[in-house]
Amino acid sequence: MRKRVTRKVNNGSSHYGKLFYAVILSDQESNFGPIGLDNKVVHSIHYEDIGALVSDYPRVDSIKLLRKNLAPYHEVIRKASELFTTIPARFGQIARDAGEVNIALRKSYQTIRQELERLKNKVEMGLKVEWNVDDVFKYFIDRDDKLRSIRDKYMGEGKSLGRKEIIDFGTYFHKRMEKTREQITNDILTHLPPGEARVEEINNDSTITNATLLIEKDMRSDLEKAIDRLGENMGNEYSLKLDGPWPPFSFVDRLELHLER
Repeated sequence: MRKRVTRKVNNGSSHYGKLFYAVILSDQESNFGPIGLDNKVVHSIHYEDIGALVSDYPRVDSIKLLRKNLAPYHEVIRKASELFTTIPARFGQIARDAGEVNIALRKSYQTIRQELERLKNKVEMGLKVEWNVDDVFKYFIDRDDKLRSIRDKYMGEGKSLGRKEIIDFGTYFHKRMEKTREQITNDILTHLPPGEARVEEINNDSTITNATLLIEKDMRSDLEKAIDRLGENMGNEYSLKLDGPWPPFSFVDRLELHLER
């Protein structure tokens, strides 16, 4: 009688693949030590002069967006950006093995290389400009004759405003505010060193400009001087604040590896 042998069936989910963190501009192999998810060693896999930062990770369908997973992911990207021009990867991409990573890099080489070249030796800076006044509404009323005349028309002689008048006046006020913001922002940007700028949406009345700037690293001093000059010329009614430098991640899309499936 033959002895029956029972074997465990492996569905593949326990096999280790390569978890993708970022692509760097480098042709030298790197080892970041055990800083990846589950304390796995983060290392690089290269094609030509670009490298994918990866660590071993079970080949699961998805990774939960938990702090314990996201924290090491962001830490790897932060450390990489201190040493190399870096493009972050979309979180949770897992290749079957190093060979699949290499193939993905080869297939997307031209696109990745062009993007890395665009970001090379550049940093991201944040610029916030605000009205430095106690009451933004009063500030506009005092300086805008047309706005003041509409206010007086609606509110003069003890009139009480109806719902329509309140909406009309509020709409006109915010249109004037937006136009002023746009004019000030455009004027400021024309006085800054060459670079790219992204103007973000404003969500409060006191802010004029909320922008991120992409500049050459060696232009940072020129940018700071330009902001100082603008602050002096614009006067005490305005506050200009510059933050950074940071890795230029606001100016890139999270990278997809286009893995074979």
